[in-house]
Amino acid sequence: MATLEKIRSKAALLVAIIGLALLAFIIGDFLNSGQSFFMMNQNKVATVNGDAIGVEEYQERVNARTEQMQSMYQQSGMTMPDGMSANIQMEVYNQMVNEQLLASELEAVGLAVSDAELQDMLTGNNIHAEIVRAFTDPATGAFDRQALDNYLSVVFSPEENGYTDPSQLQQIAVQRQAWLEMEAQIRQSRAYEKFATLLAATMAPNKIDAEMAYASQTRSVDVAYAMQPYTTIADSTIEVSKSDLKAEYDNIKARYEMPETRTIRYISVDVTPSKDDYAKVEEQIGMLKDVFATTDDIATVVDNNSDVPYEDVYVAVSAMPTEMKAFVEGAKVGDATEPAFANDTYTMYRLMGTKTAPDSITVQIASFPMGDNSIDSVYNAVVAGAEFGADVNVMNDFVVTEDMYAGLGRNFVADVFAAGNGYFKTSSLGGVQHIAKVVKRSTPVAKAKVATLTIAVVPSVDTETELYNNLSSYVAKYNTVDQFADSAFVAGYTTVPAECQAEQTSVSGIQNSRQIIHWAFNAKKGEVSEIYEIDDRYVVAMLEKVTKEGYRPMEELENLLNTTVRRNKKSQAIAQQLSAVSPATIEAYAQAMNTKVDTVKFVSVASPSIAGLGYEPVVAGAASGLEMGETSAPVAGNRGVYVLQVVNENAASRPYNEQAEMNRLEQQYMSVANQFIEVLKEKADIENTLVRFF
Repeated sequence: MATLEKIRSKAALLVAIIGLALLAFIIGDFLNSGQSFFMMNQNKVATVNGDAIGVEEYQERVNARTEQMQSMYQQSGMTMPDGMSANIQMEVYNQMVNEQLLASELEAVGLAVSDAELQDMLTGNNIHAEIVRAFTDPATGAFDRQALDNYLSVVFSPEENGYTDPSQLQQIAVQRQAWLEMEAQIRQSRAYEKFATLLAATMAPNKIDAEMAYASQTRSVDVAYAMQPYTTIADSTIEVSKSDLKAEYDNIKARYEMPETRTIRYISVDVTPSKDDYAKVEEQIGMLKDVFATTDDIATVVDNNSDVPYEDVYVAVSAMPTEMKAFVEGAKVGDATEPAFANDTYTMYRLMGTKTAPDSITVQIASFPMGDNSIDSVYNAVVAGAEFGADVNVMNDFVVTEDMYAGLGRNFVADVFAAGNGYFKTSSLGGVQHIAKVVKRSTPVAKAKVATLTIAVVPSVDTETELYNNLSSYVAKYNTVDQFADSAFVAGYTTVPAECQAEQTSVSGIQNSRQIIHWAFNAKKGEVSEIYEIDDRYVVAMLEKVTKEGYRPMEELENLLNTTVRRNKKSQAIAQQLSAVSPATIEAYAQAMNTKVDTVKFVSVASPSIAGLGYEPVVAGAASGLEMGETSAPVAGNRGVYVLQVVNENAASRPYNEQAEMNRLEQQYMSVANQFIEVLKEKADIENTLVRFF
């Protein structure tokens, strides 16, 4: 009982403690959920009308696209350029935003691309043009459906088709991803076409549209005019107030709507060779020239010293670079040139051999994966007289030249050029096996094998370090906005101003510089960036100004506003002056303007630039609306105030054809409809946060 009383006596305290505990729990849960909400808000690259595009999904698509592009470059024997990464990021971003916008519109109108419709465009009776193009036989120019079927079979069932090597499976996986992406793009493209067609149908031209379009394109008039230039009124006599400027600013500011921008000032230092670098390479080439000219092991000398490895291959003399060709035509085997210097590179040639032989050989070829033993049975069959291509796909008219060994393998090229007229087996890079037969040899030409030793003068590590350290020291010493710019000239640098927007891939004047834009949008005013190494330069930037999304500030447009307000006030003054006189004829107007009547020909609403007067769209429109002999009221143009009178109507250059005009308008409307994505973007609420991450 005593215990119960104690509990009762402490009831208020217990309620308070429990209440605090509950409050702490609720607050903790709120903070955790708030943190989750904050993370969700942060982990997105964009929000389109309230729908987020997540970073993870975006990154997955960027990675897939990057792998696809890298594979394409590798197949061409090249490396994907550094700047391509930023282009891929923006390409994927725009694609995902467009998909989001289009999906909402398609849902609203009930349009869709069904799975059956997509399949018909991929493998059915209405193959998409991109797929047709990819699987067209170059020999016949016809679409090869069997090649498409074989490709899809390998891409989606590689093991069942004999592909088990991990490197092959990896390449096939890239191809499979590329195909799936193409499927998505074709579906998207088809949806886009449907929506554009629907929009175009809502804008179908009628008879009146056709007549007006014909008139605007064909009707022109000769115009007599009197014009009083604005320059007849001194600027000093026109008072422009702050309220005048503000009123004009409010009138035109919508034309100057701007996304969020960052104004930076950067220093760019070209990383170029020093005098010591040139001297060292000159010394190196001097030590090599005698060895190069006399050695019996030319391949080792070239491979150990040249920027380009030795090529043990005969090349048609006619196809050689100018300098090499001139040397070969006047040399004998074993001769070598003195070092020649051009474009920061030393070059020496040595003639290793000559011959007369076909420049190219055309073969029929069938290919078999590594480890495919069926090649032996197929080879035995064709040697015995079976049709080549009865059991395997044959590539006809495959042209081989001796300098293709880098892509095909030296063994393959050597076998082709050593082959007789029958079938032969060979292999190319990656262990791919082939059965081939020569079908054509080009006319024999003069060919030569030339050893080339090239050494380019490039910045040494010491040179790069000195340039970097000097720039780093400058930034450490002059790290305020004023100092960064004002002290540059004395230190031997030049600062360059630039405005950056979030969707740019590069800063003006510096290619492949997306990282600077990323830095600028995540930095604070007055902050200095790290030193970026971009291509062959060091770049450092300072953030000078942050301009939020909105209209361009009034003070930045002040010159334009002053000019426009003065012009408008001058036109009003001239109009009032003429109104007071009330001229009855154009000659009277000219007298009141203290000018003369002049004439211009072929004025039309379709051509806003008038010969002798310049860009005067208002004048051209006013003149086109006048009847024969009619005199206009004063018209305020760009140069002055005009009074116009039509003195001649020019005959149409082509007869009116209603159907032709309707067709032309339909094409114009379709073109407008195809721009609907840009219109949707303008109307949509899009928050671009990509620059937080990339």
